[in-house]
Parts: sequence; C-alpha cells; structure tokens
Amino acid sequence: MSSRNSKKYTSFREEKLEKGEPVMRYEGSASGRKAGMAAAGGIDQGRMVFLREGRERFELQDLLKSSAEVLGTGNFGCTYRATFPNGPSVVVKRFRDMNRSGREDFEEHMRRLGRLSHPNLLPLLAYYYRKEEKLLVHDYVPNRSLALLLHGNRGPNRTTMLDWPVRLKIVKGVASALAYLYEELPMLGVPHGHLRSSNVLLDDSLEPLLTDYALIPVMNQSHAAKFMVAYKSPERKQIGRTSKKSDVWSLGMLILEILTSKIPMHDTQQGKESADLVNWVNSVAREEWATQVLDGMMGGRTKNAEGQMLKLLQIALACCEENAEKRWELKEAVEKIQETTQGDGDNSPTATASEEEVDSSKAGPEDDLSSIEIN
Repeated sequence: MSSRNSKKYTSFREEKLEKGEPVMRYEGSASGRKAGMAAAGGIDQGRMVFLREGRERFELQDLLKSSAEVLGTGNFGCTYRATFPNGPSVVVKRFRDMNRSGREDFEEHMRRLGRLSHPNLLPLLAYYYRKEEKLLVHDYVPNRSLALLLHGNRGPNRTTMLDWPVRLKIVKGVASALAYLYEELPMLGVPHGHLRSSNVLLDDSLEPLLTDYALIPVMNQSHAAKFMVAYKSPERKQIGRTSKKSDVWSLGMLILEILTSKIPMHDTQQGKESADLVNWVNSVAREEWATQVLDGMMGGRTKNAEGQMLKLLQIALACCEENAEKRWELKEAVEKIQETTQGDGDNSPTATASEEEVDSSKAGPEDDLSSIEIN
C-alpha cells in the first residue's frame, strides 16, 4: 500500500490523541483493572477477550503501543492494521454503532462467532467491549478485498489477474461459507447481513474469506437499516423487513458484480460509477450477454467456459428475483453454483482482450485505495 493512500501513526495512542479522543488504558491483573476503574470514577474501561486457542495474545495496552496503519474508513468506523514489534500483524475494526445489545448478550454472540470454523470465513480472534465502542480483531490478509481487485485503479504491475477459474473459485467459496453460516446460525434471520465485495478478502491462493458476518444482532438497528446490504433487498422495500432470502439476494448481486466488474447500485463507492445490474443485464438481449455483459477483461474464456459463465449469470439473476417467494432458496442456489465448472473441455479461445490490454489493466503498488470503502 502506498503511503499516499493510507495514513500511518506511530501508535493507536497517537492517532486517538490527534483526533481528540480519550485514550483507553488496560491493566492486566484483576487488581490493576480495579484500580483503573476506580481512577476513572468507577467506569469499566473494558477488556480484551480472545476467542481462539493457541493464538498469541496481547493486552489492550500492547495494541495501543503498536504501529498502526489506517486501512480505511467506512460507515461503521475505522479499520487498522496493527503491527507488533516481535509478532504478526492483525486487523482491528473500531465500531461506533454497536449498542443494540447489552454486555452479556454481546459477549454471548461474540463467543458464538468465535466457535465458527470454515475455510472461507475469516475467524474472529478477539474482541474488546466498552459501552462507547467495540473492537473486533482478525488476522491481517495481505491481498485485501475482492472490491479492490475488481474496481481499484489499474496499473502496470498487478501480479494477479481475476480470470474465469479464479472468479468461479471465489463464487464457490463465498457460497460455501454462506451455506455454513445458515447451518450454524439458524437463530439469525439474516445470517450474514452485509455480504459485499469489500467484505470478501482474498488469501495468498485467492481463496475468499468472508468478514463482517452475523453482526446484525449487535448493530444499532437504525444504522444497520441505513447501511447494511441485507436491508437493500427488495423485500425490505416492499414489506419493511428482511428475510432469510435477503442474503440470497446479496449473493446474487455479488455474483453479478464478479462477472461484470461493475459496482451494484446499492453498494456505491466514492468516485466510482455504479449500475442497476439486474435491470441492465435484463435489458441486453441474451444472445449478446457474452459480449455486452461479461467482463471483457476476464481471462480464461473458451467456448465451453463462456457457456458456464452464462450459466452462472442466470443463477445470479435467479438469486436476485425481486419477489422473495419466487427467489431461490440458498440451498438450491449453492447446489447450482457448485455444479458450475470451468468448462475446460474446449480450449478454443473466444474473443478476449489482447495480452497488452490485459497487462495495462493490472493494478500495481500505486493503486488508489482511498476510494474503496472497508466496512
């Protein structure tokens, strides 16, 4: 990440002081915590709680002293990369509008999320509870988000191209993780709630990792309704509430975004052009979908592969059905997605961008990241 697109501070303490915010203190021992509470007039200053066994632990004071890099700001707060002198980097998200539940219910929900384990879910490592703010801690993922690779400014040094096999792998991983959330969190009306390309991170193998999942139960209702993707679903507008199929709609919109490289209208990024993807796709004659709808820069396009791309496009549209009763159930959508193949049987290439055009689309270290929100 270039320095012009992110702001670095010596520590979290420096960043908070610059913004005129109170600096929180934490004492490791029980007596220390009591002394700190007494010094603060009896106000509990919170504690760092770890949810994963076998992980290196740190105290809040260590976090405050760590080197901090602002990765982005969004509708829910700031996202930082914290680097310890002799340890790994972690990502810390500060949430402002997370006061829907009391401390006991909040901690119970965090423990529930801490028990989740799936190869396409970014694990929640730890959390910090304070009435005024909450911190959620995850592993740092160097490749950043799918949104960045799809929509970031393109430069000459991008090392990875999102070709068809990679995009299909991402869609399958996202669908698998979403199905797991539905299985493990049946008590939630919308198990993910905020499925969008900026909340899909990519590991070193470009496997997707979902983040910011299952947070609706602890988010302020008014804030969630204004910003979370599930609340942009057609049924929310029609009947005033979300449904189990709101995540299915979000999945369909994400697939359309992946196949077209266009930003959906409900998820506009600052300075980026968006589109009503469903109406746009349906306005194009089906025989022209391959040339007019699919991303022309998507590599790996053979005749058979193109057929599979169009099949996935139709799956996405079925997931985006405006009438929730007619919309596919998640189970059916996931089954159809997993049946989709790369279409390697016919290696005859279709019309794609030239090698020179592909190279010019690659993003380098000087990408403008400031326009990509991280929520």
